[in-house]
Amino acid sequence: MEIIIATMPLWVAIVMLVVLQRPSQQAGLATLIAAMGSTLLFPVFRLFPGQLLLALVKGLATSLSVFYVLFPSLLLYYLLKSVDGMSLLGRGIARLVPERDLQVLLLVIGFAPFAESVSGFGVGTILVIPLFLALGYSSAQSAILGILGQMAVPWGGLAIGTVLGAEITNLDPSILGSTTALLTAPLPVVYGLVALAVSGGKKSVQRRWPEAIAAGVLLTIGVWGFSWIPGVELAGVLGSTLVMSFLVVWANRKLFHKLFHKAKRKRTVNLVNTARNSSEKTAHDSAEYGITKVSLWQVIAPYGILTAILLISRLVVPLKILLKSHFAISIAAINLNLPLLYNPGFYLLLTALATVTILGTVVHKLQVITIQAWQQFIPGAIALACFLAASQVMQASGMIASLGMAAATLGDKYIWVAPWLAALGGWITGSSTASNALLSQLQQEVSIQSGLPLEWLMGAQNGASAHATMISPARAIIAATAVGWSGAEVFLLRQMGLVVLGAVAVIMSLLVLAVP
Repeated sequence: MEIIIATMPLWVAIVMLVVLQRPSQQAGLATLIAAMGSTLLFPVFRLFPGQLLLALVKGLATSLSVFYVLFPSLLLYYLLKSVDGMSLLGRGIARLVPERDLQVLLLVIGFAPFAESVSGFGVGTILVIPLFLALGYSSAQSAILGILGQMAVPWGGLAIGTVLGAEITNLDPSILGSTTALLTAPLPVVYGLVALAVSGGKKSVQRRWPEAIAAGVLLTIGVWGFSWIPGVELAGVLGSTLVMSFLVVWANRKLFHKLFHKAKRKRTVNLVNTARNSSEKTAHDSAEYGITKVSLWQVIAPYGILTAILLISRLVVPLKILLKSHFAISIAAINLNLPLLYNPGFYLLLTALATVTILGTVVHKLQVITIQAWQQFIPGAIALACFLAASQVMQASGMIASLGMAAATLGDKYIWVAPWLAALGGWITGSSTASNALLSQLQQEVSIQSGLPLEWLMGAQNGASAHATMISPARAIIAATAVGWSGAEVFLLRQMGLVVLGAVAVIMSLLVLAVP
């Protein structure tokens, strides 16, 4: 009976999101009400008013670090969107690689993970789908390719979900990032091959499978290595940049070879002029549609600034210590520790302010842009705060402990269950961050009860939940909306379902091999 009661909040989340298809903020609120109601109606999980209030405050305190990153990232996105900057960046990257199959790999394994790592919350999908449509792919192909580009979700939004999961379970974020990378190691390669099959069929796979494998391996090595140095926040950005650099160099290897030998200088000049003319044409076309004219370098500059200042804050040890110890909000009673100057949100905010100066002409639209970012921020913030508060209530009342003890009865066999439970959380919430908020304490409790290593359980939690978000109702709706195909969600779930289930099975298999 205790197990049934303890799972009630989870079932409420499933019914609200899947059966009733309600917005995430409504589902989060209903889940929180169910968790609070369980503590009031059932003596076994009873909380006194003071205990319940403390749990709610802890949930809000935990969400503050996420809010601090989320809003500036959305503000930066809307600043660039206001001048068609993100599309200009995508088109500029695609022009660097003229061969279509390599363009697909560049966008799916390179650009989409980069955009997702910097902005998070499905932005990578929103950005690459219009590019695939512009390249002549069908709506179905574009939507699927856009979803496949979500392979770096654990590092999305400068690794918000990974950092949150580490914070909840008192793990080092670098350890969690690296174990996640190891457990998901084969998946970028698999997604790259699937992308080739979707875009060009069997011939594309036969033609470009070596490049797909190389790009996927590079992304895996990148996110694993960069999770250690400079840190998990920049792992996705730097790993995807590594992939894009490789594909650009590979696609233009003959040209680079000629340049290296200082041959055919005239052709080089013509290529530069062609690229300049293309950029000018893009800016001219944007102006025709009422969009402010900007150059490609103005769009690239904010990401260069963000990457540079984040690297400095992580690699210069005395500065890192100073930033962590000053202007930090720390309240032990509610588990709040928010170093305002070290958190990635601070650097996102600085970058957003710098972007206003770089773009110049967006100053008169700043109020409208801020309102747009705020309007998108509020629903996600409400949902996340509710899921975090529900998780804290379940923890304080003993619900998570009861579930943990039940799962611990499986002993070592729980490793077969952990990834599927995590995937369920990611699919239900549509966010690895929300899934980690809801289930990280459960994974920690199981680790305590069963003796299974927490870093590997959380790696499976982080990886499986992230990959399951690819076919979550929320992400499917984003993809369907981006291609202008009403009702495409069922098609996308059907087409991508087996791919994601296979991905979770891979994570489970690697977890079994990793845990002795």
